[in-house]
Amino acid sequence: MPRQRYANLDALRAIAALGVMVEHMFGDLIRQVPSASGPVSTLAGWVVQNLSLGRFGVALFFLISGFVVPFSIDGERPLRHFAVSRLFRLYPALWLALLVLVTIGWFSGETPRAATVLANMTMAPSLFGQTWLSPIYWTLFIELLFYALAALLFWAGRLRDIAVLLILSLALVAATVLPVQLRMHGLVNLPIQYLGMHLSFLFLGLLLRLWLAERMPGARLSVLVLGLVQLAALLSVSQFSLARGDNFIMEGLTPVLSAYMLAFAVFLAAVGLGRPRSALLARIGLISYSMYLFHGPVNALVYRVLPLTGEFGDIATMLLCTGATLMVSWLVYRTVERPMITLGRKISSKHNASLVPSSRLA
Repeated sequence: MPRQRYANLDALRAIAALGVMVEHMFGDLIRQVPSASGPVSTLAGWVVQNLSLGRFGVALFFLISGFVVPFSIDGERPLRHFAVSRLFRLYPALWLALLVLVTIGWFSGETPRAATVLANMTMAPSLFGQTWLSPIYWTLFIELLFYALAALLFWAGRLRDIAVLLILSLALVAATVLPVQLRMHGLVNLPIQYLGMHLSFLFLGLLLRLWLAERMPGARLSVLVLGLVQLAALLSVSQFSLARGDNFIMEGLTPVLSAYMLAFAVFLAAVGLGRPRSALLARIGLISYSMYLFHGPVNALVYRVLPLTGEFGDIATMLLCTGATLMVSWLVYRTVERPMITLGRKISSKHNASLVPSSRLA
């Protein structure tokens, strides 16, 4: 992929992060002041009922990750390099965010159990029977699984095998849809999970890479097939999820469906046109991971000073939340994220250099 496109993808990350932030602020307003009828609460209610900005942001993040991350598996020892880069890219900032959440919980008299904190530090708390300290972080485990699958596909020499990718993606969708349909028809009471559906969206990003950036034969058809199957899957599980109240479909099919379709359209247009070309958005995109991690606790602290009311004053509160999140995220990026990314690269390069025969170093 041409290097000039990367700033464009950083701008998309900014849009995704801001979408998630706005969704959560609107959701906070609706939960904290459910009886409010002011203009801001009316706007929040309309947006939540018609477009899930949070799901839009998550879907956009997934498409970007699928498009970019698997193809960073390179170097002398590609899988080791990939594991080290992901470790130093993701975990240090997460651990700092968890420390902030534990500190807030301690001051609030709700200190989490040590087992919960340790499980959260792995980025896979559900594997240890624990929940996230912040429900906002649910996407991290999905990303982690995708990285593992991408590494496995690379090891097997199938990372660019369109047939394998499509079959795997369809199987992931089926892993969500079949248990739902079997339970709806009273046949088999299998566990319900939406992990496969979410993972398939990351693989859609990977297939989009093979189509739009690498122009591989068959990739466009695979994107079309997978996209249509995902659309049908959303329709088939929506009523079940809504009735069950499991948070996959929260406010109805319309806001979730429109979020996924808009994310796909925005991503397709952005990659095809190389836009948006905004230096500001690109800079915000660089700190989007910290924005994702820290906007929740930052918002909670701001609300203690400026509570949400549903009136025009909430605009100032939300702007303060946004500004404070950007500032905190920039500080975390400069002091934690960027140094740790650099350290990870140094560790990988030193290990690779040690593998080079001495005759080549002379």
